[in-house]
Amino acid sequence: MNGAFMKTIKKLIYEPLVHFLMIGAALFLVFGLTQEKGNDAPKRIEVSPSQVEQLAAQFKRARQRTPSKKEIAALVESYVRDEVYYREALAMGLDRNDPQVRLRMRMKLEFLLEDLTADEAPDEKVLSAYLQKHADKFFVEPQVSFQQVYLNPDKHQNFDAEAQKVLAGLRKGAAPESVGDPTMLQYDYTLATKTDISRSFGEEFADDVVKQTPGGWTGPLYSGLGVHLVKVSERVEGRLPELTEVRDQVERDYSAERRKELKDIAYQRLREGYEIVVVPQDTTGKSGEAVAATLPQEAGK
Repeated sequence: MNGAFMKTIKKLIYEPLVHFLMIGAALFLVFGLTQEKGNDAPKRIEVSPSQVEQLAAQFKRARQRTPSKKEIAALVESYVRDEVYYREALAMGLDRNDPQVRLRMRMKLEFLLEDLTADEAPDEKVLSAYLQKHADKFFVEPQVSFQQVYLNPDKHQNFDAEAQKVLAGLRKGAAPESVGDPTMLQYDYTLATKTDISRSFGEEFADDVVKQTPGGWTGPLYSGLGVHLVKVSERVEGRLPELTEVRDQVERDYSAERRKELKDIAYQRLREGYEIVVVPQDTTGKSGEAVAATLPQEAGK
């Protein structure tokens, strides 16, 4: 009985609707307490000892010294002035239609929602499922160690024959630095990832070289720079890592995605309480004949 009950509770924890109800209740409590406090003392400005200490600490950080009594009094008066102006500006509606104020208020509400949507730490089963679902994000690329010799097609009239001649010399033991054409590229690469190889040689070459079987010299392989003779000495296949190897990253990504999902759910529930209408610009030349268009629910995401 207890086991079944606990399973049911655990399942409910991950239901988005349950999270939304919890968010709604928390927001109602926060806004209710704020409104109640405002109604009790709409003209009362209380400066607590902790606020005075905070003002003094800010002064000390900025000036590298403790403020005097006169300076503390000035700090308090400045704080009161800010509060008076802020409340009067709100009462006059000066916060409306101000994009900077709107942005800051939106950010504050989003931070509040993020705190309210904080999930419990996910268990191993949840993280393993997330790792499998997003395998491409955590996939460890194949790696190869190889040597390469560069040949510039513009410097060889009978290019194919010259490439085969150089290749034969390499197979007989010629040093890579002693053959081929000058290049800024390295001769040796140790366990380079496909992405690293692409940066230097391009995707086509990277695709070809990671498929090579370790062994002797082979080629030619083509890149955006020219032609290359290649000897792969080691290849490590790509793989999906075990959860233990990437657990911290998986948990960070899962938690960030989960918070966004819950915030989006909360926003959609809040948005359902509004009728969103966009009135397009009147192009008929007749005033009062603009047509109202209601936005779909997906808008504003």
